[in-house]
Amino acid sequence: MKWSGEPTAILGIDPGSRKMGYGVVELIPGKGYVYRECGLITAGGKAPLAERLAELGEGLESLLGEYDIREAAVEDIFLGHNAQSAFALGQARGMVLYLLGKNHIPVTPYAPTLVKKWVGGTGKAPKEQVRRSVSLLTGLSSLPAEDAADALAVAVCHAMHLRHSVKGTP
Repeated sequence: MKWSGEPTAILGIDPGSRKMGYGVVELIPGKGYVYRECGLITAGGKAPLAERLAELGEGLESLLGEYDIREAAVEDIFLGHNAQSAFALGQARGMVLYLLGKNHIPVTPYAPTLVKKWVGGTGKAPKEQVRRSVSLLTGLSSLPAEDAADALAVAVCHAMHLRHSVKGTP
């Protein structure tokens, strides 16, 4: 994506099948990015996967209605050792991509190591370092929850990427 140079609200998402982190920043010409909000969208822990995804989707749709989101960035799936968790995470990510596509919001995926490198200084930054770094980068006075911090880091990473795509932007 190439930034048009207009104010642009960016949504970062850290998908999950029980809780989904989100972060919103606004890219403003001459100012860089400005923090708007971050948090968690949660679903009933014992509910079947389909019901949890529907609940998370409703929360995401509500969030999309609050902001004029022009760009979205979604963290890629980190494949761990549990295949069942990876499948559920993939389904949650698919639901997120569907809703963003349905709302005509361009989506850019980011590998967790790239986000950690841009925000935390190294691709192997621990979660606590990412939380501290994203708090400093956005001017927050307290540390956001882990998944919210991850989503905010994805949004900040995308804002940095877009900002650098415009030649001559400070």
